[in-house]
Amino acid sequence: MLQPGQKETILTQAKTNQTIVITKGGTYSGTWVSYDSEIPAVDIQTSEPVIIENSIVRGAGYLIKSWGYACNLTVRNTEGYGLPPTPWKDYTKPRYFVTADVFKNVVVENCYLENTAGINITVEYLGNGSEDETIKIRYNKVRNIDGRIYDTLETVNFVGLNFSNPIRHAEIAWNEVINEPDNSIVEDNINIYNTRGTPDSPIRIHNNYIEGAFPYPANAKDYSGGGIISDSPKTDSTKSTAYVEIYRNQLVGLGNYCISVAGGNNIKVYDNTAIVSGLFENGKRYKFWTSGIWIKDFYKMKSTYNIEVSNNKLAVVGQNGGWRNEFLDSLKVRDLRPLNHFIKGEVTKSLEKEEYRAWRHKLQQQAIRPGPAKG
Repeated sequence: MLQPGQKETILTQAKTNQTIVITKGGTYSGTWVSYDSEIPAVDIQTSEPVIIENSIVRGAGYLIKSWGYACNLTVRNTEGYGLPPTPWKDYTKPRYFVTADVFKNVVVENCYLENTAGINITVEYLGNGSEDETIKIRYNKVRNIDGRIYDTLETVNFVGLNFSNPIRHAEIAWNEVINEPDNSIVEDNINIYNTRGTPDSPIRIHNNYIEGAFPYPANAKDYSGGGIISDSPKTDSTKSTAYVEIYRNQLVGLGNYCISVAGGNNIKVYDNTAIVSGLFENGKRYKFWTSGIWIKDFYKMKSTYNIEVSNNKLAVVGQNGGWRNEFLDSLKVRDLRPLNHFIKGEVTKSLEKEEYRAWRHKLQQQAIRPGPAKG
């Protein structure tokens, strides 16, 4: 990874793009960079299996892109850095670490992301439903998801899924995501949007540590992002978000909400921890809304039902210093609220930092080290 001060050196060098277009399957390793938001650093134009490993990718726009090729892509042990964005044409190009549309398989494991716009997977799943053709986003270390583009902002996530056709064996797990106020601008850290697992194989979002979700600038009053959300404005309940399990995640210092179901069905939320003091490091209080678990048929499309919420540990303080642990729509949620636990006493920045220590201890117990493996 870059050492302190190294990025500044890179940005002052001659800005010569060193990009790659991949048209054949295989394993690729290298260092690729694009200083132009219009040019991807890595452009994959094949449906054959491609592995990118042990690499460094930097980009002012898309870092790794595959559009229109039903990609089968694995990215592992790779570092990705967002560079200052340049003017764009026709449509915005956020600094996605990986962007894929029609796809068979996308795996992102043991990578490091800094100042990128995260991972965006959209349009259509064309895989065969096996464990070899799915989505796996695991063991990554992430700093400052950033939706800033040239002269404006784009809505981005650490992981955003929005595609048709149900998927089996999908997993987002064991990622460490830390966003700093005024150094990041993330919408929902994880957004599952009109995307479905299956009854026998739900999309599993588990054992992630997510710290920080703020507006830009961080002292603004309005913010619509947050932690992990099931989001679905579809009127047809067979196409809305469904069959998702959100469990054993640790969510710290987030604005707006920690876990939300704004739309979707057959969703389980359990064994998560949400700690929000509502304070910045300087002791000033957030000006924006906070909440722990927020569940509501937001779009009023009658496709939100069968939501189970249980055994979550919550300590969330709002912008007025009062408690904001949960909002559960009793018409949509099985009444398991007595099984949720509310931490008593003052919620401080120290309590948030204690949760990070608990996360590091959990990693040690499981012998897991997010980020690229050291050689």
